Amino acid sequence: MERQEVARLPPRLDDYVDADNPVRAIDAYADTLDLMALGFDRTAPNQTEAGQPPFPPAELLKLYLYGYVNRVRSSRALEKECQRNLEVIWLVKGLRPGYKTIADFRKRDPKPLRQVHARFIGLCQELDLLGGRRVGVDGSHFTGNVSDKSFRSVKGLARDLEKLEKRIGEWLEGMDVADCEDLEAPARHPELSAKLEKLKALRALKETQEAELKALEAAGEAHRSVTDPDARLLNKRGNKTAGYNVQIVVDAKHRLIVADDVVRDRNDFNQLHPMLSQAKAALGVERLEGLGDKGYCNMAQLALCEADGITAYVPEPERGGRQRQGGRFTQEDFRYLPEEDAYLCPEGKRLARSGEPRFQKGSTINGYRGSETDCRRCPLRDRCIAAKTTHREIWRNEHHALREAHRRRMEASPGVMRERSALVGHPFGTLKCRAGWNHFLVRGLAKVRGEWSLMALAYNFTRALTILGLQAFRDCCAQKAACRC
Repeated sequence: MERQEVARLPPRLDDYVDADNPVRAIDAYADTLDLMALGFDRTAPNQTEAGQPPFPPAELLKLYLYGYVNRVRSSRALEKECQRNLEVIWLVKGLRPGYKTIADFRKRDPKPLRQVHARFIGLCQELDLLGGRRVGVDGSHFTGNVSDKSFRSVKGLARDLEKLEKRIGEWLEGMDVADCEDLEAPARHPELSAKLEKLKALRALKETQEAELKALEAAGEAHRSVTDPDARLLNKRGNKTAGYNVQIVVDAKHRLIVADDVVRDRNDFNQLHPMLSQAKAALGVERLEGLGDKGYCNMAQLALCEADGITAYVPEPERGGRQRQGGRFTQEDFRYLPEEDAYLCPEGKRLARSGEPRFQKGSTINGYRGSETDCRRCPLRDRCIAAKTTHREIWRNEHHALREAHRRRMEASPGVMRERSALVGHPFGTLKCRAGWNHFLVRGLAKVRGEWSLMALAYNFTRALTILGLQAFRDCCAQKAACRC
């Protein structure tokens, strides 16, 4: 068609959007939500406020859901889409919010955004998209809207304060007695005035860094970012990330995310029971099987899962590898005697319980030690203890019986870890590799959790449309919207 040729365009905006366009599914789902019940503000017009009424949160929610489904997260990019993209113009009914209005919606309502994703998980349950029998849990580090250079550490601040004190001392020594005679009128001495201003700036910087050091020590933290105090310096397999630890639980039936969270922990050690119990509540089941990697191996967490009706499959990190390679005895070579609450060494000598119990990594551990006389005369001494050690000592976790049962369960299911990798690798791979979402655009833990809910919702939404089909999904949403009305 020539540019100057007269064309007969469709008279209605609705005619530009096909009946099988996915944007209609976004519109249908948003219409099923009671935004006021979810916690969104400005859902009703306020007649007493002056000026133009605020943009409806329903249209901003639709805009964000469209953007995240189509890999457009920037508020400035979404502002342009409202002006040139016919799908978006149809979706938001011709509204043209500015980028600041769009960005403020994501920052202002992080908790309601998490509720929106929770409602979608409930919808997937109603549509029989969730198996509810076996899930996989995993964590991944996402970069925050923060630089690693913005972090302050206790050691670094103490070192900087020492340097500042030295510089202040040098400045005071440089100001000789002749310069200090006329301090009441520093304007007559430009050099002296400049020195005093520099000294004042150094002392102000010292006070600021002292306040930062006190705040870090009071919080019991080793690092903190000036830009985003909630972010953490994370390290995984040598890869350092300034950001957050994202946790997900994925259902085995269609690989849909059924539970998610963003935490500041530097590892997954204490996340097994919180995440699996959240998934169990979302699925509404009595029993659940959870698959995790060895980073989740925590006997205290496994005990909580057992008490909560959750059967966890988590490989245990290998222990005593160097001892075995050197031909030395490990704790597995010692036999526990439950009736005596003691251990029997490979030479047949008893290790009796001694000392006070210790609390380590969420569990209580008890110590057992052998006799110094037996260990000194033992023919297997070189394979058991070091030359300068007088006796052998063993520590037993209070959940040792649970650990043994867990080991037998893992040995009986050799292929379960391959299934876990296929489960949790799909969502993270899709979001990070396909969509390129390995970072957050907002700052603060609450806001980051809200943005992550948009990411997870976009993933689940796309999966549900692929599984069900557009028309079936729209029919279900229309029924729910009619029931709500």
